Amino acid sequence: MICKSRNIFHYKSLIVGISFILIISLFLFADTHDQLGDVNNDGQIDVLDIVRIVNIIMENDPPPTEAELWASDVNADETTNIQDIVIIVQVIMETDDCPDLYSPCSDNLSLCCMDTTSHNFTWEIDTLGNNGSYIYDVEIVSEDDIWVVGEFETDSGAYNGAKWNGEDWIFMGFYSNTAELYSIKYFDIDDIWVTSHCFPLHWNGQEWTLYHLQNMGLDACAGNGIWGPSSSNLYFVGYQGSIVHYDGENFEQMESGTDIDLKYISGTPDGEYVFTSGNNIVGGARSIVLGYEDSVWDTIYYSEDYLPDSNSEGMAFGNYTFEDSVYIMRKGGLWKYNYLTGNSNIVPSDEFEVESHDYMNIYVENNNDIFVRELFNILHYNGQSWSNDSYLYDYLGGANGGLNGTDKFDYKNGLLVVAGCYNCSYGRGIVAFGRRE
Repeated sequence: MICKSRNIFHYKSLIVGISFILIISLFLFADTHDQLGDVNNDGQIDVLDIVRIVNIIMENDPPPTEAELWASDVNADETTNIQDIVIIVQVIMETDDCPDLYSPCSDNLSLCCMDTTSHNFTWEIDTLGNNGSYIYDVEIVSEDDIWVVGEFETDSGAYNGAKWNGEDWIFMGFYSNTAELYSIKYFDIDDIWVTSHCFPLHWNGQEWTLYHLQNMGLDACAGNGIWGPSSSNLYFVGYQGSIVHYDGENFEQMESGTDIDLKYISGTPDGEYVFTSGNNIVGGARSIVLGYEDSVWDTIYYSEDYLPDSNSEGMAFGNYTFEDSVYIMRKGGLWKYNYLTGNSNIVPSDEFEVESHDYMNIYVENNNDIFVRELFNILHYNGQSWSNDSYLYDYLGGANGGLNGTDKFDYKNGLLVVAGCYNCSYGRGIVAFGRRE
């Protein structure tokens, strides 16, 4: 429908003025067709579309087609008028009021929709070590500086760490070549933390130091996960609810209130809020999520069920803290919990079809860039939809290929690195590099 304004001739000089101003600066908006604002359907939104809208409003020949009427009504109010021109000007000049991560919606340019990120990654796979090699954790410093820890059997002996220098993997012995390592936290080349099953180890640029917690009088075995904003504010979590804090000088055992194995930990950049989660399957499917604030660990989720039911969302797995929320993977789906307001948002498992899988660990780059891992399956949220990238899982033979349950991974600047092992009891370590297309 065309709506001719009663004051159209009063607007004529304004419209013509806008048109001439924009002629000196044409901006490419999108290389696509059949989109709002692209009235002449040439693959871009520019001043030529404004000129065509002026002619439509003034009922100049030729009469508009149905496609032109649809494309010119950019605010979807069933009317083509000067408001549509104003919105197109904002789109071309990129002066719309959309906040960060948002752009004008494709079906109504007067509204804002979340930008999307690419689901597509190109994968390269490296194998590390001989039979019996494992990888438990990975950390990206840069594209040419990537660290993994675990246990590696090689022709030249046993190692528990390796570093990618952009061309080759270099095997290393962290403290002891035979000490199996479970997690790594890299702050600087002379400030690296790793953990064995129970103990933290630190590299100061000259030597490794093992901190034997039991010899310090601590009844804790905290080697499953490391998190902290700095080496003077670090948390270690592990076996039977163990939580240990390091303030740069001393280790302190913290009361968790649970005997469930804690495996994952994350927090805010200032260290004010910290979250840890874990589970036990043997002896009953129990899981828990703890939040730390004001020197106290509180339970924010507890379940005695593996599968979701009317009482819970099932077993809890990994967590990741981003901005004012902690994202927690549960068997029943992804739980986004705002720790400031207490508000919750649950994405049910059937929305991204994971009922038959255990998507355990999670990494949040941004609200429109979320990664979740199960074995070598990668689930990605791009701001609008979920997509399951099963290339690695299928290439490596899936569960039948003996992929291990290690679920830690890392992402930085378009590079996703997933590590684990293939045919783990007698196979080799696997590192997969995913580069965003």
